[in-house]
Amino acid sequence: MFKRWRRRCGAPARPATRRRVPMFRGTVETVRLALPSKGQLEEPTLAFLERCGMRVSKTNPRQYLARMPAFPQVEVLFQRPADIFTKVRDGDVCLGITGFDVVAEGRSDGDETLVLYENLGYGGCDLVLAVPEGWLDVNCLADLADLALEWWEQGRPLRIATKYPNLVREFLYRKDIHHFTLVEASGAIEAAPAIGYADLIADITATGTTLRENRLKQLDDGVILHSEACFIGNRSMLARGGPALAVAEQMLEFIEAHHRGRRYRSILANIPCHEPAALARQMLDRPVVAGLRGPSFLPIYDANGDCVAVTVSIVVREEQLHQAIQEFRRLGSTEVIVSPVEYIFSAESEAVGRLRRALGKN
Repeated sequence: MFKRWRRRCGAPARPATRRRVPMFRGTVETVRLALPSKGQLEEPTLAFLERCGMRVSKTNPRQYLARMPAFPQVEVLFQRPADIFTKVRDGDVCLGITGFDVVAEGRSDGDETLVLYENLGYGGCDLVLAVPEGWLDVNCLADLADLALEWWEQGRPLRIATKYPNLVREFLYRKDIHHFTLVEASGAIEAAPAIGYADLIADITATGTTLRENRLKQLDDGVILHSEACFIGNRSMLARGGPALAVAEQMLEFIEAHHRGRRYRSILANIPCHEPAALARQMLDRPVVAGLRGPSFLPIYDANGDCVAVTVSIVVREEQLHQAIQEFRRLGSTEVIVSPVEYIFSAESEAVGRLRRALGKN
């Protein structure tokens, strides 16, 4: 049976959050990082961190502790995604990666959770409202509002099963829908309308397949929240500075540089040339091969020691790659080599700047 209880729509919008003094465990130099241990976020999180140059070393898949060689002072703990938010908020760990849906549902004004990087680029899903397929006349929120009012006047509340009562309530209130009852549930709530303890559901979906398999349809305008994996931290622990803040800033630098770099490609092209300055002018007149700051050249010498060509190096956006290759061919290129860009570091990290401002450390 599903564990459930009901909360009337007139309940307070957010429960009060119990404030705690962060707990510092282990040595002063140890920084705790919580990562997902179960579900769809576990393997993508480990793969993402490795691509960012922050590989997690876990010798035994059954272990719940691991290390991060790039940061010897970091102790990695594997936890359920929902528990990661709680442990960061309460100061049991300093940093964590979990789903943004968990953070948005659980946080409240004045709590200790800081979202350091909201969209890490994986774990994408939507929190949506879904009704039975048999509700032929209910396809959008306006239809749902009409039905909710009609049932309310008949003395019957619209029952919505969800694991996200705070987000659902706030969304419906914003859409001027007030006549409903939330049924908080755990487990596979897609079965709730068929079982009969709810009329519709609000749940996470990535592809919609599970909804369709349970004869449910998403409302056309029923997306409550888009969620991806996010990087979070404890405000008080980071505000103290020291190793915690240093690790957070370095992780943000690598995450940001990786996100920027993956949108670009590096190109090396060999072009016969005796006047590099003239070639540079031609390339600068063609924006697609002008690069980020202009092209750079390396000379190519023949057996007699004469410079007969140059290797041109530029970085272009991924969507411009085909155009750039065609331009190099028109410039006489004999070979074009393309490589992925792992990182692009800027003069200053925007993510680190946001963190410092949030902590009052401008």
